[in-house]
Amino acid sequence: MKGKWYLVLINTIQKITGMQINRKYLFLFVNFIMLTGMILSGTDFFLADAAAKVKYLFMLYCLIDILQYRKNSLSLNLGILFLILIMYVLLWRYVFVNPDMSIYISAHTSIMIYYLLLLIPSTQEVLHYRCIREYTITSCAAILLTLFFQVIMHRDEWILNPVFAVRSFIGHKLVRSGFGFLHPNYVGNMCFLAICLLFIIYMEFSDNPLFYSRSKLLIMLLACISFMVLLTTSSRTAFVSTVVFLLGAGIIRITGKVHFTPESKRILKWCLIIGLFVLGVILVFSGAWDYIWSNSNRSLNVTRNVRWVTILGNRWTGMGFVENAQFISDPYRGGISAFGVKTSSLDMNYLFIYCTTGILGCCMMAFILIILGVSLCRNRAQEYGGYYLVLFFTLLFYAFWETVLFTYRFWAMIVPHVILLYGANRKKAE
Repeated sequence: MKGKWYLVLINTIQKITGMQINRKYLFLFVNFIMLTGMILSGTDFFLADAAAKVKYLFMLYCLIDILQYRKNSLSLNLGILFLILIMYVLLWRYVFVNPDMSIYISAHTSIMIYYLLLLIPSTQEVLHYRCIREYTITSCAAILLTLFFQVIMHRDEWILNPVFAVRSFIGHKLVRSGFGFLHPNYVGNMCFLAICLLFIIYMEFSDNPLFYSRSKLLIMLLACISFMVLLTTSSRTAFVSTVVFLLGAGIIRITGKVHFTPESKRILKWCLIIGLFVLGVILVFSGAWDYIWSNSNRSLNVTRNVRWVTILGNRWTGMGFVENAQFISDPYRGGISAFGVKTSSLDMNYLFIYCTTGILGCCMMAFILIILGVSLCRNRAQEYGGYYLVLFFTLLFYAFWETVLFTYRFWAMIVPHVILLYGANRKKAE
């Protein structure tokens, strides 16, 4: 035992409490605390600054756990993906640096490194302990806990009338509730994640006869409350993304439960493809798409930023690797005025990648998404593989409106990324 202080500590606690401490559940507990703290750090919680420091505890724990217990090596795909992510950050920190904004690039990349030091160990731990179910449940609990805590603390912003909420949701002048978060879209993002995770948990409970109907009713109740909170935020992006996920996951559920012949499956697949194509045509020619686009800030994102890429930087390496909100030139709206021009915050994930890292950055991120998507497709026949694939495509859609792919803007988004990385590399763990 000499030198193994952590084993001495664990054995001592076991003798005192008479309990056997399972490292898997210890990891889940530390992850729960980390996720709760990181979400609270983006609110008006009086200990927000202190809550953000919980990430150091999580990184230290994972580092000790991974080194001391010598986890299985990463799969080739996962190793390549993580290597590209790390190189993506370091290249635009030290090589393709816009000298006029180096200080802001440094600040952004520092937080991106913290994000990767949370994402990579989390994925490795979940793969090693094979605890994706427990991870999903505990992470969903952390999201719901912080969400409902903020809603209760700001209950005066709660809109109980669903009709009023829907009317404000579709109107020109939105009535938005932020519940103490930095922006109402943060609340919408958490509601989206909560509903998606609750759906996956519900599917698992439905397939397991050991769980009583009361557990399923509780899940449905939590999902309904999350949906009502989502309506009060008027976050149309999170709402539509939630609907997209539920439709896709619902189709996977129905086709998995009902017996279809191979010919029936082909007919159903082509009906869905044709239906989506017809829906797209209707949205374009009916003017609905123009209405959605004109009432969002995304058109301003494009017109304000794309033309400056070649002036302040170049097409190959972008304008500068800074945080998306800092593109606003107005400091009263959170901008930094570093660009010296009237830019706009980059809410569109793909536009953010292009403006900050150019064509090279787009190629690297596309390669990451291709590796992830192909791996998920290969594993789609495994348990819940279809739901993971739907979640992946939903995030691709979500990224057209918000910056949500492999970035820290919404800290809770680390959860679906860990789930997807697990789904793409689960053969290594099973």
